[in-house]
Amino acid sequence: MRRFSFPARGLAVTLVCLALSCTADMAVKTPLGDIVWDQYRQERRATREEASARYNYCPTDGCVIRLESVEVSPSPARRGERLRLNVTYTLLTADPAAIPLTLSQELLYEGGSLGKRQSTDLRNYNGTWSQKTDFQLPADAARGSYTLVSRISSAFGMDQKRTDFFVE
Repeated sequence: MRRFSFPARGLAVTLVCLALSCTADMAVKTPLGDIVWDQYRQERRATREEASARYNYCPTDGCVIRLESVEVSPSPARRGERLRLNVTYTLLTADPAAIPLTLSQELLYEGGSLGKRQSTDLRNYNGTWSQKTDFQLPADAARGSYTLVSRISSAFGMDQKRTDFFVE
């Protein structure tokens, strides 16, 4: 088990990795209150060979880094409620070795950034991966339309997707 602290951001991370699954605990202090990012669970959905066949990938094509889906449930949500973020992404490189990645989220309210970013540094092998993270909205969260922007990046490139959810 390794523990990382990011005091400048008010973020503490505990990361535990076992084989092809990882979990982490995170809390982010916000002006609205605390958004608590609970443990994430990551699992491989497709091997390098399966993902390569799906994308008709050839190593001479370079790196493929694709954020396939980002979903927040339930929607609509209630203030103080625990939500689940589901992210699926594919990574393909010419070298089958694990590469460093950063998966980050930014929360927007009514189209404007709340300055609330959460990021996870990973080291994954080629293939398709799914990551589930629970997070809790503050009890004093404003009602309205929220957008969660997810971004995956590496030295080889990046991709991002947005998903909207409503807080009643």
